[in-house]
Amino acid sequence: MSGGSQLLARLPLVAAYVLMPLAILAGRLAGRPEFVQHFGPQGLTLWLALAGLALVLSLGSELLARKGPAKSAWAGLILAAALAAAVHFGLRLLGPVLEQAQPLAPLLDELHLPALVLFAAAWVWSFGAPPRRDLARLGGILGGLLVLDFLLTAIMARQVVLGGGFLLGGGQATSDTLALLLCIALSATLDGPESQSEPRPEGGGRSSGLVRWLILAGLFTTFSRSGLLAAGCLILFLERGPVQERLALFCACALGIWMSLALPLARVASGGEDLGLAWHLTAVMEALKQEPSAWLTGLPLGEPVALAMPDLGGLDWAPESAGLAVSVFDIPSSWLRLLAGWGAGGPALVLAGMLACALRGRRRFGFGLVTATLVAAALTPALHTPATAGVLALACACAWQDSPQSGGASQ
Repeated sequence: MSGGSQLLARLPLVAAYVLMPLAILAGRLAGRPEFVQHFGPQGLTLWLALAGLALVLSLGSELLARKGPAKSAWAGLILAAALAAAVHFGLRLLGPVLEQAQPLAPLLDELHLPALVLFAAAWVWSFGAPPRRDLARLGGILGGLLVLDFLLTAIMARQVVLGGGFLLGGGQATSDTLALLLCIALSATLDGPESQSEPRPEGGGRSSGLVRWLILAGLFTTFSRSGLLAAGCLILFLERGPVQERLALFCACALGIWMSLALPLARVASGGEDLGLAWHLTAVMEALKQEPSAWLTGLPLGEPVALAMPDLGGLDWAPESAGLAVSVFDIPSSWLRLLAGWGAGGPALVLAGMLACALRGRRRFGFGLVTATLVAAALTPALHTPATAGVLALACACAWQDSPQSGGASQ
């Protein structure tokens, strides 16, 4: 693979692990919350930009192949300018139309996951899968940024703040997203820095050890319960090494979860009131009980999943009130949200795809991805957050390529 192709294969991971945190930092320092919204974990701007870049490169390579090297530079510039102008005028023309398509918003929101999976498949098909070692190194960079964020926040606030917040913090949702990104990178370290069939470079073991500890340090500073639980499971059941060390790290993860639950430490406000996962689980199960066919077809996306009745969850409603409407996109668990929106086939299809990548790769990396996703998607909307969904799709593609059949090319 050429140097340009290797750079392009790594680019989406660099965007998620480095450019996205830097964009959050730039938006916070500039006082532009809309910039954070578009370029942060919940936004699709980075992924749309990558898709546009892939389109320019694909069309440009075809054009250059036909016109020859004489007009190579001008042809690429003209093509890029033409596509940028087309996107600009297209958005201006389609803006009023999209504003009137509000009924389609729930469906478009649920299509984020399949769209990002298709994007990852197309990117890997065009430029190759990202190397596993680069995924781990980028996780180390993100872990270092989170440690810096935690220390600066503690210094500025003169107290320990759960999850940091001065540079990258955005509430519990952002902490959970960044923690899952670190868990994905931690999964890439489970098989060691190199395959058994290749000689280990001098200093490679020390470098991989530093990356692993940076990832773990970043995880502890997020105080994300889902992230710490997923990391604890990865360390205890899949990581190599002495049992005593793995048990100690698992206990450290459990201690971090206990601290986030029991200690009266400050935390960045999330900006909203959460009804709780148990409440949503009860509401979805009640809706599926009332409509058994929804187990196969899913509940209507544009209608409330269920109404909180006066005796549900201890909530006290007025007799004339029907209850609190909760839609599919309000559910804080991706597995539960897939079940409500697409029926039992939704989560089964996602899990089957991830297991296929893990079984083909026959490495701890793939099974680590499955374990982290099982935990994180049960407690957070991990599969419906563009940053984590896109990275998970690319990591699964890397696990598919990182197999004995392919010779471990992506290591």
